[in-house]
Amino acid sequence: MKPITFFDTEIDPKSGKVQDIGAFRHPDQSFHGTQLSEFIDFLGDTPFIAGHNVIRHDLTYLAKSGYTPKSNVRIIDTLDLAPLLFPSRPYHSLVKDDKLITDELSNPLNDAIKSRDLFYDEVNAFRDLKPEFQSILYGLLREVREFEAFFAYIDFEVLPDSLIDAIKATFQNKICENVELERIIQQHPAEVAYCLALIQAHDQYSIAPRWLNYSRPDIVQVMRLLRSTRCIEGCSYCNQFNDAHAGLKTIFGYDAFRKFGGEDLQENAVKAALNYESLLAVFPTGGGKSITFQLPALMQGLQNKGLTVIISPLQSLMKDQVDNLERAGITASVTINGQLNPIERSKSFERVSEGLAHLLYISPNPCDHHLLKNLS
Repeated sequence: MKPITFFDTEIDPKSGKVQDIGAFRHPDQSFHGTQLSEFIDFLGDTPFIAGHNVIRHDLTYLAKSGYTPKSNVRIIDTLDLAPLLFPSRPYHSLVKDDKLITDELSNPLNDAIKSRDLFYDEVNAFRDLKPEFQSILYGLLREVREFEAFFAYIDFEVLPDSLIDAIKATFQNKICENVELERIIQQHPAEVAYCLALIQAHDQYSIAPRWLNYSRPDIVQVMRLLRSTRCIEGCSYCNQFNDAHAGLKTIFGYDAFRKFGGEDLQENAVKAALNYESLLAVFPTGGGKSITFQLPALMQGLQNKGLTVIISPLQSLMKDQVDNLERAGITASVTINGQLNPIERSKSFERVSEGLAHLLYISPNPCDHHLLKNLS
C-alpha cells in the first residue's frame, strides 16, 4: 500500500479563508487543526494526497493561503472518480451529488476519513471491472489531470492494442457504429469515459450528477453523438434505436404514423425532433400532436439520459397525458403544476432530480419563478 494522505478543509464562505483542516493516513495517523504550517508538516513527503472535490475546491483555497503541493506530489480526487466507478443507481452510499454524507457536521477530519473509505471502494470498483473496460478507461484518462494519479497509485498501465477498436467491440450495439470516435476522444476524453460508464450501467434511469454536467457541459453533446445521432450510412444500433418507425412500434405499439392530406406531417415532425432541429408544427385538434414530441422525448431519454420539458398552461390536459402514458405502461413522465399538493410536488421534483423522468410537463405559475432554476 503506497503512502497516501486524505484531507479536507472548512472554508469561511464570506472571507474565503481556511478555517479548519483535517487529514488522515494509514495506519491511524490524524491531524485536525487550524494552522496551515502544522498541516504541511503533517503531510511531510507523502507522495499521494487525496480528498473529495479537492482539485476544484480545497486546493484552490489552500493556494490562496500559501500552500501548493510540490510538483512530485500526486493529487487524487474521489469526486471525479465517483460517477465513473459508481454510475448505477443506487449510487455509492457515501456520495450525495458533490458532497460526502458525513456523521458529523463541518468536521474536516471526519470528511477526510470518509474520503478514504470512498477511495478504497473506488479502487475495488475499478478492479472489479472487466479487463477490456479497465484498459479503455486507462486509454482515455491516463493523461487527464483528474485521473492520472489514480492509475499511478494502483499501478495500472494496460493499454488496448487499439482504443477505437476496443470501444467499438465492447460497446457493439450500444453506440453508433459510425460515430467519429477518434475526433471526439481527442477533444473530450474524460466526457467519453463518463458516457461509456453510464452506458455500461445498463440502467435507463442512471444519470450523471449535476456537478458533472456543470463542470463538463460537453458530456451532453458527447452522449448525443454516441447514442442519439442517426448515422447517414445506417448501422444496427441506429436502425434499432434512432429510427422513428422502430421507436413508434417499440414504445407505442403503432405500425405507422398518421398522414394528413397525403402528407407525412406526424412522421416529419418526429424526425425533425430526433435530429434536434428547431421546428413549428401546427395540427388540428385530435390530430396527433402529442406523439410528435412524446416519441422523440422518450427515445432520446432512453439513449442519452435526456429530459424534455413541455411548457403549457393546460394543467388538466397535461395530467391526462401523463395518466394516459402510465396506462400504456410508460412511467417516465411527470407533471408539475399548481394543482399538485406539496407532497405531490415534492415527489415530482424527486423523480426529475433522480433521472426517473424523460418527459416533464410544466405549467408556469407566478409562485414558481424558481422552478426551472431548481431543476437545472
